[in-house]
Amino acid sequence: MDSITEQQLLASQAEIYQHLARLCADGAGLEELARSIAKATKRAVLIQDKRLLPLAQCATPELSNWDEIVDALHETDYLPKELADRKQAHQVREPITQAFETCARLVLPIVTRNVARGYLSLLAKTANFDARDRMVVVQGALVCAIEMAKVKAVSVAEKKLRGDLIQAVLANVISEADALGWAERSGFRKTGPYVAVAMQWVGSETPSLRRLETIVSGQIKRQRGRVLVSARDKEIVALYATSPERGTSEAEQWSAGIMHLAHTEFPRAHLAVGVGRVVSSLLDVRASYHQAAQAMNLERRLRHGRPLVYSNLGVYRLLLPLAETGELRPFADQVLGKLTREDGGDKGHLLETLNAYFRCNGNVMQTARELYIHRNTLLYRLDRIRELGEFDLDDAETRLKLQLALRAYELTRLDS
Repeated sequence: MDSITEQQLLASQAEIYQHLARLCADGAGLEELARSIAKATKRAVLIQDKRLLPLAQCATPELSNWDEIVDALHETDYLPKELADRKQAHQVREPITQAFETCARLVLPIVTRNVARGYLSLLAKTANFDARDRMVVVQGALVCAIEMAKVKAVSVAEKKLRGDLIQAVLANVISEADALGWAERSGFRKTGPYVAVAMQWVGSETPSLRRLETIVSGQIKRQRGRVLVSARDKEIVALYATSPERGTSEAEQWSAGIMHLAHTEFPRAHLAVGVGRVVSSLLDVRASYHQAAQAMNLERRLRHGRPLVYSNLGVYRLLLPLAETGELRPFADQVLGKLTREDGGDKGHLLETLNAYFRCNGNVMQTARELYIHRNTLLYRLDRIRELGEFDLDDAETRLKLQLALRAYELTRLDS
C-alpha cells in the first residue's frame, strides 16, 4: 500500500468514525448504525448481542438466503474460536475473515470493559474484503460499543426505577397516587388488573440470582410495559399487568416460558414459581405477592415443574403453614402407617395407587386405566392397602383422613 492510499484510508477512517459517532450521539440506534456501515461498505451487516441474537441487520440483494445466514450465525459453532471466550475476545483487535459454503464474513467483537458484549459482521458472497472494509468494521465496532454501553446504562437506570416501585409497594410505604405516577415514569401500565409472581432457585447447588434475572429480563422484552421485576433477597418478584378476560392465565403462561428457558439452560437446576391472585390496584399487589410466595414455597417442596397458582392450591393452602410446625409428618406417619415405612416393599406402588384411586373418585376401572394396570392388579393393591392400614375405604371419614395424610406426606417427604 503506497503513502497516498494510506493517507486516503486515514482520512476515510476519521470521516467514518465521526459520522457513526454523530449518529450515536443523536440517538439513532443500532439499526441506523448498521445501515450506515452497509452503505459505506456496500456489504450486508449483522450486529449481534453476546448470545448471538441479532440486534440490527441490513441485507444486500446478493445474499438471497439472508434469513438462513442469520439463523446459522446464531449458532456458536460458526463463531471463530478466538472469540469463543467473551472474556478473552477483547484481545482480538483485527477483524477475522471466515469463508462459508454460501457466504463469507468479516467479524469483530464489540467490546466494553474488556468483555465481548456483541459482534459486528460484514457479509458478502465471497471473502474479498479489502482494507477499507476492515477499517469500517474496526470503527463500527468501537461506535457500536459506545451505543451498547449507553443502552445498557439507560436499561440499568430504568430497571432500578421499576424495581424500586415494587419494593415500595411491597413495603407498604407509598400512596396509590405516588405509585401510579411512578408506574407512568417506569413505562408500566397504570391500570389493572395485576398479578404478582415470585420465583426462586431450589437446592443447595443452584445458578446465581443474576442468571435468573437475565432469563427473566429476556422475557420482559416481549411484554413491554406489562411486567415489572425486582430482585429481593434470593428471589425474583414480578408484577404482571394482565387482561381482565384472562386473569392469572397470562402470568402463568409467561412464567412457564421462564421455567422452560431456565431448565434448558440449567437442566440440573429447579426453579420454583408461584402466581398470586388477580388484584385491581397497585397497592393490592402486596397481598398478591404474599399469595405468590406461598405458592412458590409449595412448589419448592412438591417440585411439580410448573408454575403454581395460589387460587388452585386447594387444601394445600391449609396444610402449608403446618409444614413449618413439624406437625404434618407425624400426622402422615400415624395415618398411613405401614404404607410409608421403609421396609414396605410395595410402598411406592401403594401410595401411587391410593392417590390415583382418590383422583378417580373411587372408580376402579378409571383408576386401573390411569395406572396402566389390570383391574385385578388394582383390586389386589386396594386389598393390600386395607390390610396394612386396617382402612375402610368405603367410610367417608377414612377417605378424608387418608387424602389429607397423602398431601401431608407429599409436602414433607423431602424433609426426611
